Amino acid sequence: MKLAGLNDRLDIKLQVASLIDVVFLLLVYFMVTASLIRREGDLSFVIPISDKRIMKEIPVEALIEIQSDGSVKLEGIQFSGEDRELPELIVEISGLRRVAATQGSEFHVNLLPSQDALHYRIIDVMDACAKADVDILGFSRKEM
Repeated sequence: MKLAGLNDRLDIKLQVASLIDVVFLLLVYFMVTASLIRREGDLSFVIPISDKRIMKEIPVEALIEIQSDGSVKLEGIQFSGEDRELPELIVEISGLRRVAATQGSEFHVNLLPSQDALHYRIIDVMDACAKADVDILGFSRKEM
């Protein structure tokens, strides 16, 4: 019974001063860190400008396929394998070259002969390109 009487006489008080200090420090911490977060609107960026000096011209390319039977294809147009002069091919290549010239682009011709193509037929196509004033002529091969 003595112990119960002793507890009745003690006044238990909560020390709030240190709790207020902790809350104040937490408030300061969150205020400082909240200002460090960058919002999307605060990000700076530069929009690229259109400058003709920077833009590069895209070349116009023509792919000529030479088949083993002597036929020639230019962009899906089939030419006869019997005519050695290939006048229709010259007209088509000249038209594509003029289109490239009006666009201010380079004109490239790529030859894609099949493995069984006859060499004289490849030379016929090269002669047709020379008659059409082709400056850049290259060879390609099919990927296996």
